[in-house]
Amino acid sequence: MIAHPRVYLEQLDPVQVEDVYRAALRLLDGTGLAVALPDAVRVLADAGARVDGGRVRFAPELVEHLVGRTPRRFTLHARNPARSVEVGGGALLVSPGYGSPSVADTEGRRRDATLADFERFAALAGACDAIDITGGLLVEPLDVPAPLRPLEITRSLLERSDKPFLGSVAGAAGSRESLDLARVVFATGSADFDGRAVMMGLVNVNSPLRLDDRMAEALLAYARAGQAVLLTPGILMGVTAPVTASGALAQAVAELLGCAALVQAVRPGSPVVIGTGGFGADLRTGGPGFGRPENALGTVLGAQMARRIGLPFRCSGMVTGSRVPDNRSGYERMMTAMAGWSAGVHVCLQGAGTLDSINSMSYEQFVIDTEIWAYLKRLAARPSTDAGALAVDVIASLPVDYLGVEHTMEHLASEMAAVSLATPKSYDEWLAEGAPDVVALAGPRLAAMEHAAAGVQPLDDRARRDLDRHVRERRRALG
Repeated sequence: MIAHPRVYLEQLDPVQVEDVYRAALRLLDGTGLAVALPDAVRVLADAGARVDGGRVRFAPELVEHLVGRTPRRFTLHARNPARSVEVGGGALLVSPGYGSPSVADTEGRRRDATLADFERFAALAGACDAIDITGGLLVEPLDVPAPLRPLEITRSLLERSDKPFLGSVAGAAGSRESLDLARVVFATGSADFDGRAVMMGLVNVNSPLRLDDRMAEALLAYARAGQAVLLTPGILMGVTAPVTASGALAQAVAELLGCAALVQAVRPGSPVVIGTGGFGADLRTGGPGFGRPENALGTVLGAQMARRIGLPFRCSGMVTGSRVPDNRSGYERMMTAMAGWSAGVHVCLQGAGTLDSINSMSYEQFVIDTEIWAYLKRLAARPSTDAGALAVDVIASLPVDYLGVEHTMEHLASEMAAVSLATPKSYDEWLAEGAPDVVALAGPRLAAMEHAAAGVQPLDDRARRDLDRHVRERRRALG
């Protein structure tokens, strides 16, 4: 986790924040939210919303009453208690890529992702210090039949990492697979995990202003089990939302508030995280704008609105439209990651490995991203001004240089970031080795990270035995 800055980057003044917030409430009251699942519509009607067919309208006071039940922060429990994290506090939590159907090589050539890729990325996320939440659909394993994917990916996440994770949101069936597997590993027969959140479900809103049936099923399943629901609208400026930043933001806030109200109508106090994903768009193609300046702007604006609402916020940080780990990828990733940190985001999805507007994952890019997070973590570290850090006596001694003084040795480890991809070799040494770039240097670092993955706390014997039995039974049941 990376500590938030002392002062957040904000681009709206207080009056503008209220303008956006009130516009969102007017949208919910007048236009409403189309909800495609009758069960969800009934829940909202029982809570006091006005229903006309599948369109649900919310009075402003109802929205504020329901959303006000949401905790501002909560603990996301890991199977290894030392890996549990607080969501909504004063730190940014990082999770890797989500949903890519392809894996890219260093030249940008893509191939279908497999279950072996999923397991490899899960192990990397479990072992990497830069990653706080293992993730969910790290890649889409296209060699596994769709009905089996929720079972196989959740099994892999639980086996290969002892950190918190995201469950499947493939409708009611997929959500049930993740919830049931987690109950096996966490050894609880309780429907709500004894009041503990042990996973999140990423529920996407089908912008503009529509929650489809499969996403609504997943939302209900996780909310009823007391698990965290991570809400994201499908905002693309000029495509699925107004082309103006404030208009797109107002629509996003309306969609987030409506779905957060649904979660609280299902189970008061259930954890919710709201956020934006792409936000910007490339209007030359009508496609997403991952890595564009509007992507970073949406993060900054959304985080400010989340503070007004009082809910934890997520972003898509460390993203790019580039298809290879190149210069463009570097500057777009650093911009989007820096925006997330400086704006006070709580959870960063797509935080390692993604390329091509999250259409592919790259092993080498994953390694490079962990280095970028190390840079940001050092930037976020607040310096001490005690006598030892100020070093007035050392300065007064006028050393020839500071390399050999005891003070340097004492403080070196805490003051200097441990970077692995910035080679210390001389120009001549670098040239003699073939002038390797950062992508080439990422290869050996990847091997070292995968070796470290063996140190992840394994499942205990009871959990391993029960998990294996459950997975065998479900595989048979699913054919």
